[in-house]
Amino acid sequence: MSKKDKKVILVAQCLVNPYCRVHILGQNFPLSQELTNYLMGKRVGIIQYPCPETTAMGLRRNPQGRQQYDNIFFRNHCKELLKTPMLMVREFLKNRYRLTCFIGLENSPTCGIHWGRHKVNRYQTESPNPVDKPDPNEPVLKGIMAEMLEEELAKENIKVPFLEFPTQSEPSSEKRKKFWEELAKTVESSLFSDAYPRQFARPVGNQSVQVVTHASLLPKKIKGENGAAH
Repeated sequence: MSKKDKKVILVAQCLVNPYCRVHILGQNFPLSQELTNYLMGKRVGIIQYPCPETTAMGLRRNPQGRQQYDNIFFRNHCKELLKTPMLMVREFLKNRYRLTCFIGLENSPTCGIHWGRHKVNRYQTESPNPVDKPDPNEPVLKGIMAEMLEEELAKENIKVPFLEFPTQSEPSSEKRKKFWEELAKTVESSLFSDAYPRQFARPVGNQSVQVVTHASLLPKKIKGENGAAH
């Protein structure tokens, strides 16, 4: 693997620190170890934002649906939490690192990528349990934090894949297999394809920062206004 292909990744905090998960759901340390071992083995730096649920409601919170978090106060909370991670993203891109992707968590109302229709609880609000037979034609939303992250990246004109770790699926399942294949496409140079187009960061000061999805695409020389390379 080329040392010139310097990479970072955005990851939901509970995938690195399982204690941030809702306490009654348990903490999956083997899963976190599998993911972090892979990323460290591929020399991918990890950027994680503070868990929005833990920082808003603490560790003894109960499971909730997306509906309960979809309010102006929680969205503002998420936006505040993303300020420092977004500065880190800009700094890494400015120094010619490659942001590979974002990894969220399956069925998370805040950090999930595919939130479909869920059951209604006895209080007539959305529960964290998906319906038994979801309609494929119904809309699928991102979790609130993932949605806010997408908005913040868009402001910087940064486009990366949003992946979702299928934590509720068996390790040998097709969903897990597909996840690792998609992650490899964004991380491993030998498996890089045109599936993920170039990324561009908004100009910083008087500099225009260009970030591409693979080191081989980086320009070796930059031409000045007079056409000379420097």
